[in-house]
Amino acid sequence: MKKLALLFSIILFVCLTSCSSVEGDAEKAASLNKESIDCIRNQDLQKAEELYKQSQEIIAQYKGTEKYEEFHTAYNKFMLPEIKK
Repeated sequence: MKKLALLFSIILFVCLTSCSSVEGDAEKAASLNKESIDCIRNQDLQKAEELYKQSQEIIAQYKGTEKYEEFHTAYNKFMLPEIKK
């Protein structure tokens, strides 16, 4: 019985951690992309490129995976918070 409870706890922990990881990564990628846009406005193109590449690296981690749709939805939510769904 204790083994079953421990197994259930581990599975629950992994599920909760993985969900927050996708959300956190999406928020980070959107934040980097927004900072990149601000740098373009300020004509700091080198910094803009660096930030953009960092955001694209995060996005690339999810492309072609089963979590891409979840990531993309969360990314859009952080990128365009004024849009109500």
